[in-house]
Amino acid sequence: MKFDDYIDIYIKDYQKKKKPISVSFREMIPNLNNSDRATHLIHTYPAKLLPHIPHFFINNSIFSNPNDKVLDSFCGSGTVLLESVLAGRTPVGADSNPLARLISRTKITSYEIKKLKQIQSEIISSIDKRRKVENPYVVNIDYWFLPEIKNELGLIREAINKIKNPTYRDFFNVCFSNLVKKVSLSDPRVSVPVRLNPNRYPANHVLRKESNRFLKSLKEIDVRKRFNEIIEQNIKRFEKLNLELTKTIHSNIFSTDARNLIYPNGSKLRSNSVQLYISSPPYSGAQKYIRSCSLSLGWLGMTEEETVLRKLEEKSIGREHYSIKEFFELKKTGIKNADLLLEKIHKKYPQRAHIAINYLIEMHDSFIEAVRVLKRNGYFILIIGNNQICGHEFNTQEYLSTILENLGLKLVFKLIDDIRSYGLMTKRNKTASIITREYILVFQK
Repeated sequence: MKFDDYIDIYIKDYQKKKKPISVSFREMIPNLNNSDRATHLIHTYPAKLLPHIPHFFINNSIFSNPNDKVLDSFCGSGTVLLESVLAGRTPVGADSNPLARLISRTKITSYEIKKLKQIQSEIISSIDKRRKVENPYVVNIDYWFLPEIKNELGLIREAINKIKNPTYRDFFNVCFSNLVKKVSLSDPRVSVPVRLNPNRYPANHVLRKESNRFLKSLKEIDVRKRFNEIIEQNIKRFEKLNLELTKTIHSNIFSTDARNLIYPNGSKLRSNSVQLYISSPPYSGAQKYIRSCSLSLGWLGMTEEETVLRKLEEKSIGREHYSIKEFFELKKTGIKNADLLLEKIHKKYPQRAHIAINYLIEMHDSFIEAVRVLKRNGYFILIIGNNQICGHEFNTQEYLSTILENLGLKLVFKLIDDIRSYGLMTKRNKTASIITREYILVFQK
């Protein structure tokens, strides 16, 4: 059955029953279950969107057609944008995280493979382990990296910075960023940097053995060889991308703020210019994207000092850092059910309530901007799950739906897809929860 047929069924079923429809995108599109498709895996990133979802909503004739603009204003590592490119659409993206923007624009760039291999050879052959270099500011650099690894990373970074073409420099910076955490002392199983400590496990525990093996491998690792392997893997991915492209593509990762979609020259994204909006926005008490990327951000020279990390966090919707005096101000979101719940939570946990209130207010602002650029009759697709705050269900999908309906959008249908559980926060935060299902909300302007 074609995707258009599925969509017709969903529209009719939802309009008749007004109940969410259960689906499994993994079962519907099994040929995408091998996640190493095109350039999706050029770099790790926390809480990535399942590519099946944007693939389904882009590859049909109901929501968009070839060359139409597809916008993701929380683009992360570019899953929606890559699927747009592969379907012959024009991708447009925004994200507050500079590493996310780097990965996204690189992921959808068509490179000359011969030129990549030439630069690869020049970089690898130019690295001289005997020389010492001055490293960029990386938070607690000596805590996270062994001395010999730290120096080799500095040499690799120096070689990459000599690449004159910024587009090709992006490719090697993505490979370098992917290397950074792999050769750090942080636990590879945790997205936010946590120093690996084998002693936290019992003597014969499998994770204690794995941790010890990993630490031993770091003392023996050939950093240049590991970097070269990452380059080789990513070049192969771009070879696959080039084979799948239907047209020449241009990078459109342009804005640092979903609430103000502007190009680097200061001009705004034109109103009524986007046919399809697809995004999986952050949650209240979101994944700590900036902190999880802090080592890469530092090595790439994107955080000259520690205050820059805090400033980047302050731009993130769903963030947790606010001044204490702000916690005691009970603001209103304008969403009746949310305000009733958050007033109750505020009496006992003012900090958690304030985080959730601000989240809804800022998501409202981002939706105003997204609706502005969406064409009349264009489609707005949101992928979001509910979570808990201090033991109370925070019905994110209901609250965000209310915002969109108040902005004049019409709900066409609603799907539910069970997902592999993932935590929103590090386990140190006891008010966190696990996401077990995602709602896919389809609206029309």
